[in-house]
Amino acid sequence: MKKSEVLKIIHPLAEEAASSLGYEIVDIDFVKGKKHDLLSIFIYKKDGIDLDDCTEMSRIINTKLDEIDFLENPYYLEISSPGLDRPLKTKDDYRRNLGNEVDVKLFAPLDDSKVKKFTGILSDYDEENIYLNIDADNNTIKTIPIKSISTMKQTIKF
Repeated sequence: MKKSEVLKIIHPLAEEAASSLGYEIVDIDFVKGKKHDLLSIFIYKKDGIDLDDCTEMSRIINTKLDEIDFLENPYYLEISSPGLDRPLKTKDDYRRNLGNEVDVKLFAPLDDSKVKKFTGILSDYDEENIYLNIDADNNTIKTIPIKSISTMKQTIKF
């Protein structure tokens, strides 16, 4: 069975399970292996994901997979949080990171400044742009077209 076919079956099951537990699905991946396949489901909740959350989600998904028994090969099920260093790519990623500091790298500078990297608070977004507060003291908002973004990640400070 192709990856796209597996994901088409898994996605609604995972969405239903996540919703019942108060989580969101961030991503689902399926990788065919030589002996075992790997099904990875990444979940999110505002207060963070812990081991108990992963265990509960795993229990529900395993039960559902056993009921429909459609995977051809033995598989490993991996449930985890997406991690702080994961690139932000979707509108849901933007929504989950509103008010957070992010690092944005561009494919090319937007103007004559030659600046291709910005750090600031993700203050808003729409269909075409993100709005980054790059100077909180002066409330300086930089409008960045989404199509110009090479990568955007949550800023990690130690």
